[in-house]
Amino acid sequence: MRSDRKGGGQHVRVRSGTQSFAHGLANSLPAGTIRLSHAMISIEQRSKQEVLVSTATKTFKARKVITSVPPPVLRNITFQPPLPLAKQLLLDSYNYGFYQKVMVVFKSPFWVEKGFCGLTQSFRGPAAVVRDTSSPVDKKWILTCFMAGKYALEWSKKEKEEREAALLDRIVAFYDSPHARTELVEFVTLPWSDEEFSGFGCPSPSLPPGVLSTVGHAIREPFQDVHFVGTETAEEWKGYMEGAVRSGERGAGEVITGLSKIVSRL
Repeated sequence: MRSDRKGGGQHVRVRSGTQSFAHGLANSLPAGTIRLSHAMISIEQRSKQEVLVSTATKTFKARKVITSVPPPVLRNITFQPPLPLAKQLLLDSYNYGFYQKVMVVFKSPFWVEKGFCGLTQSFRGPAAVVRDTSSPVDKKWILTCFMAGKYALEWSKKEKEEREAALLDRIVAFYDSPHARTELVEFVTLPWSDEEFSGFGCPSPSLPPGVLSTVGHAIREPFQDVHFVGTETAEEWKGYMEGAVRSGERGAGEVITGLSKIVSRL
């Protein structure tokens, strides 16, 4: 799953950014279909295929609902009637660790010139994993650093200049290349831990021992007319966009099947 080779989880990247998928899908829908800045606060199931979805300012009526938000977000939504005990216990048990991504841009691929592929892994931090995510065709030479765990959390509390200096020091040490300092262009940081509606973390939450064996069966189970998707629910490629897409197809299939049964009885 971590391979850069064909079929591996790191093999394909999107030159225009993965947000281009969302923009493309949004543009294919009728105007007004997507409501931005409408955070959902409650879901009320009144009767069969009569669901009220409420935000702070509006209430929408639906026959079916699919939620795709991560568990830390989902557990902040009020359900009426309440979620089944197994589903609620599962949601309450999920936990995100600390995670940030920092892309360090350089003038040249100095690590390649020294014979390195760029991939490193460290248990001393602040970067747990570093990958070469350069785009040679664009002459962009980039080391993407995944900041995770307790060392990264301590690192994140420092001032911006201190954080960047500490990370650059580790890169110099990783590749035994003081030359990296003069090749530096910029740092580009994505603080996943600040993303409220992504669950304050990435790529996927963890569960303590014993939870999956006890209530794991509830992870994909619909609750009446509410269906649950998201990469956390994927049977394959959990934590990846591939897993998210597969779970979305499953959820859509559940809804189509449910609505088709009603139509067939009419």
